[in-house]
Amino acid sequence: MMSQIVIRNKSVRALLGSALALVLMVGCSSDNPEAGLQTTMSRSIPSGYASSYASQWPQPGSGDSIGIWVNGAGKATGDPDLGVLELGVEVLADKASEARDMAAMAIGSTVSMLKANNIQDKDLQTSQFSINPRYDMQEVRRCTDALQGDGIGTECRTDFERVLIGYQVTNLLTVKVRDLESMSSIIDGATEAAGNLVRINAVNFAIEDTEALLDVAREEAIADLLAKANSMANLSGVELGKLVFLSESGGAPPQSFARMEAAAFGFGGDQSTSIMAGELDVTVNVQGVFAIAD
Repeated sequence: MMSQIVIRNKSVRALLGSALALVLMVGCSSDNPEAGLQTTMSRSIPSGYASSYASQWPQPGSGDSIGIWVNGAGKATGDPDLGVLELGVEVLADKASEARDMAAMAIGSTVSMLKANNIQDKDLQTSQFSINPRYDMQEVRRCTDALQGDGIGTECRTDFERVLIGYQVTNLLTVKVRDLESMSSIIDGATEAAGNLVRINAVNFAIEDTEALLDVAREEAIADLLAKANSMANLSGVELGKLVFLSESGGAPPQSFARMEAAAFGFGGDQSTSIMAGELDVTVNVQGVFAIAD
């Protein structure tokens, strides 16, 4: 947000009122034949026009553009305490029923593995389940009899057609992992439980309770706001008044994507998957408006 300072000119309203009063006096006191015209013109101005027009000028501390506008930012850093996995199975078979049965067995083994790693039912949620036909473009060569010279020959052409290759079943779970040290074993366990049917779409980390970090970030943001406001007032030669408006934005629960290394999906032999949680930032932004003291 761009910071700005707007200082009201106190003589504008007085000058406007004087000008309107002069017009009314001239219209009412004229004795020449054009007085009626002048009076009509002056009466065409509503009686409350001068005051209502003047009242539209911003008043100290009440107008949207009066005062010193400034923003502040604060940040606090913490360690993740929650892992979020999106994992499951994906099966392709000739028949939909076959694909469904294979997926059910694989996801059942996966859920058993998760519960063996102390994942509770409340931390398991189906995020996607679908059964869809799968098609592929295949090259098809067609030949027909055709007249060629004095006899009948064969004429061939190549076409591309969309061909049904089977039915795909996808079953994905969102899993909350509260013991971050078990993340690697859970990923490896999912690979063993579902084999080549396993799918791991995302590994995220979060801070479940951010209130303490938000307080720290908010304190830093307010301090930044006050420092900027005082600096702007000093540099512009005005006296900083009271705070008349304050709002906050940001503070969304932090999440980050993790890195999976080594034996993810069984590509590293006996080596286990390496998961690094890192750190997460909580940010708070505040916007404030200060009056300019008289």
